[in-house]
Amino acid sequence: MKKTIIAIVLVCSTFCSFSQTDSTKKSNLPLTYWMNADELARKNEIGMNFRGTNPPEAPIINIAEFQPMQGVLVRYPFGIPVSLIAAMSQIVTVTTSISSANQQTTVENIYRSNGVNMNNVDFVIANTDSYWTRDYGPWMIIDGNDEFGVVDFIYNRPRPNDDAHAATMANFLNINYFSMDFVQTGGNYMTDGYGTAASTDLALTENEDMTTAEIENMTHDFLGIDTYHFTADPLDDYIAHIDCWGKYLAVDKVMIGQVPASDYRYSQFEAIADWFANTTTPWGNKYRVYRVFTPGGMNTTTPYTNCLILNDHVFLPQTGSSYDQDAIEAYQAAMPGYTIVPIMESSSTPWENTDALHCRTHEIADLGMLLIRHYPICGQQAYYPQFTIQADITALSGQALESDSILIYYKINQENWQNRPMHAVGGKTWEGTISGITDSCGISYYIFAKDYSLRREKHPYIGEYDPHFFTVSAPYTPPIIIDDDYEEDDIYTQITDSQINNYKITPNPAHSFFHIYAANGESVSIYDASGKLISQNSFHSQKNMTVDCSQWADGIYFILIKTKNGKTITDKILITSSL
Repeated sequence: MKKTIIAIVLVCSTFCSFSQTDSTKKSNLPLTYWMNADELARKNEIGMNFRGTNPPEAPIINIAEFQPMQGVLVRYPFGIPVSLIAAMSQIVTVTTSISSANQQTTVENIYRSNGVNMNNVDFVIANTDSYWTRDYGPWMIIDGNDEFGVVDFIYNRPRPNDDAHAATMANFLNINYFSMDFVQTGGNYMTDGYGTAASTDLALTENEDMTTAEIENMTHDFLGIDTYHFTADPLDDYIAHIDCWGKYLAVDKVMIGQVPASDYRYSQFEAIADWFANTTTPWGNKYRVYRVFTPGGMNTTTPYTNCLILNDHVFLPQTGSSYDQDAIEAYQAAMPGYTIVPIMESSSTPWENTDALHCRTHEIADLGMLLIRHYPICGQQAYYPQFTIQADITALSGQALESDSILIYYKINQENWQNRPMHAVGGKTWEGTISGITDSCGISYYIFAKDYSLRREKHPYIGEYDPHFFTVSAPYTPPIIIDDDYEEDDIYTQITDSQINNYKITPNPAHSFFHIYAANGESVSIYDASGKLISQNSFHSQKNMTVDCSQWADGIYFILIKTKNGKTITDKILITSSL
């Protein structure tokens, strides 16, 4: 278990609150995103009736917002414009939490008159205290039995109906339910689906009876979190939620807000951005950090990190600010291939710098997800004529994979995309190769899978628009010892055993055969220009071998010699019929 605490000293702390009237709340005081005076007086009630359970079966995947989703949870009375609901209903099912069947009729009429796709609407009847479904909504996992579940937590507000809603959703979705004795809130939590999570240090201060190690152990046991980052809050506001200034866009991408250099918080925002840029992701590379301008302040509302990712769409809050268009362009640059959907605030429930559409919605994972788990090749790689790509692929729909539709798509430099099949190698694991690498280059690739439920998925999710990418260094050509005095018959006496990497290939070019000498050789593998292995032999006790190439097509072939001391020698040979 690893942890990271980012120590950033904030210059000052600003405490404020705003209110949103909630007609279902019994108190005379309106509910706020922060606790109102009545709730502050009842703070001791938080978690009063909460009961923990045993954790799920390991290993556990805590599903990220950018993974495949089947729905989104909202609540009536709304905290979002119906235009957002209409837009979301075009791509996923909108599950609306209501308190009664009469409310359902009311909501259906509103939906029909506002262009909501009624084929993508369902309802869950459950009393709620507020519309902040992000904060109390279900955290979803896949456990070690490949079963979905909801992991509940103690909602950090004395709002018992809201706190009970995760259990309601587990029952509604007919999936497993687990609960961990940990005070949290959804707006202060993000995960990447690969065992990493991040929160502000509010997660620590609201659990003062637990050590950091105990928190890490609990989130590992319930959520499969191996690395939990706790940060300071550069926004320096009352809510201290991470979604007010940062957001995972992918396993190795993060969007961080940006404020003017004249803003007293500037150094804190830059420190957070720099920290992510220098932190290693679960894929072994550094985070790609993107920035969106969020000056905020009393006269400007710019809650652009408080957006919602639903499959290949990003719903982005807009307020009429002069910075709205810049925010759209920032997400277009960070998330190529995604559709960016601007959502203007409602006059009755406007967006706030600390509370926008992400806070008032909650994604619901696709329960029949076609799950691709792959650790990509990244960065600079040593030359090799082909690279093996491996992934675990699970059809959680219960339908079989279409085995002839499991593919690697790749391109070398700016060439056209091509694909090669992957094949099952045991269990959930599939394997394929990227080949045809002849020189230093850049390689882009993604994995495609399909099952008989008609689901099609890619890894990374958006595929060719933002594929995995790595570079290959130029092939190593070791020095060849040439002695102008040697005769063909005594070539093998020209190099001594003490020169363990000494070798010779002759003749080159060749027509019907060629000789390979290696003073300390163990084996030889020969590949054609496409990366296909066409010959493999061992030296055994000899230092030389003759290779019959009389049936080979004309062209360049790549020779890999492995030595007994574990080194690899690479070279090329030209086979030509013109000799």
